[in-house]
Amino acid sequence: MSTKALRAVGTMIKAVRTYVVNVDGREYAVSRKKVKNLTLRIKNAAAYVTAPLSVSEERIISFIKAHSDWTEKHVKKAEKREGKVFLFGKEYVRLDVEWSRAYVVFGEDGVCTVYGKDEKAREKALADHYKKAIAPVLPPLFEKWQKATGLKAGKIEITSAKSYLGRCRVNDARIRISCRLAAKSESVIDYVVLHEICHLRYANHQKNFYALVARYMPDYKARIKLMKGR
Repeated sequence: MSTKALRAVGTMIKAVRTYVVNVDGREYAVSRKKVKNLTLRIKNAAAYVTAPLSVSEERIISFIKAHSDWTEKHVKKAEKREGKVFLFGKEYVRLDVEWSRAYVVFGEDGVCTVYGKDEKAREKALADHYKKAIAPVLPPLFEKWQKATGLKAGKIEITSAKSYLGRCRVNDARIRISCRLAAKSESVIDYVVLHEICHLRYANHQKNFYALVARYMPDYKARIKLMKGR
């Protein structure tokens, strides 16, 4: 789509604030909001751009083109993940079934069947399954690393967060673990627990922080690569 055509589309959907542009053969969903910066994210193998209300269409297209390589890379990764579910590092083919009751079955045949009346119900069922799976795994790991480091968490919570696997709130020593960590291998789960415990001493990811992690887990870098799917 030409810049002139994009400007026309932007004018037509001005009241809507959300529209789709095609740049070099790829569609991007653009949302104009009260934000300061242009951002790009990939969700379900689709590209989404959030743009300030005042930014021109030319600036948005320029931003998209400047990040085209990044977009292609992460869309391909997302496409590979689509239709797959993991439990403790093992890959399953996901099968969604519309059903009145929401629940999940990880079969020995390598298929994960997710039941529910709609997508929202099925996603909640999967999160609930992950919570139940990860709950008994965490206590012994926290006990191990708290004893080894001498650091003590104030409260440990399991959440349904998708934006993080682990998070430490230093002011009250609260550690949150996403149930999605149940998708990862045991070595990654072990690393995430130690990582968050080390934040009780160092809030940021400075050299001292990773030096502390390395003291107890010399192969932590390999585990990070595994965690990120590399």
